Amino acid sequence: MKEIATIRLPRWAELPDIDLYLEQVLSLLDKWLGDSFYYEGKKMMTKTMVNNYVKQKVINPPINKRYDRLSVASLFVVCILKTVYRMDDIAKLIHLALEVNAPDVSYDRFCDAVEQAVSIIYSGEAFPGRETLNEAQYLLQVVTQSFACTCFARDSYLSKV
Repeated sequence: MKEIATIRLPRWAELPDIDLYLEQVLSLLDKWLGDSFYYEGKKMMTKTMVNNYVKQKVINPPINKRYDRLSVASLFVVCILKTVYRMDDIAKLIHLALEVNAPDVSYDRFCDAVEQAVSIIYSGEAFPGRETLNEAQYLLQVVTQSFACTCFARDSYLSKV
């Protein structure tokens, strides 16, 4: 997962503005996340997983077998956070983010926070203090830090044991 240190996630405007079939969604996830999100030789997202996320109400069900932009963005979030959090916690975090902001704002802020957290963790810098953040911003920072820390630990130490 060495590529994770330089991760770049697609922003809302870069996601297709047309609904996608499941194969297209999986292809898009693979294009952006690629080798960085294979863990122990397994893909991070499969058809079965997506179907389970629909059943668990983590993402919206497809309409005419097509997934909308919000579902695609949510699957990016799931791919990233499922290495650290349980699926019911991820669903709560997604729903909370959508209560606070519009989908495009919430998703873009998540992408920014993930990239910043990974960059900080891999460079050894310090995170900004809580005093400058509101409750929602601090939660986002903590969630993305936990992802970055887990990736760093796996890359640096756990994969060698």
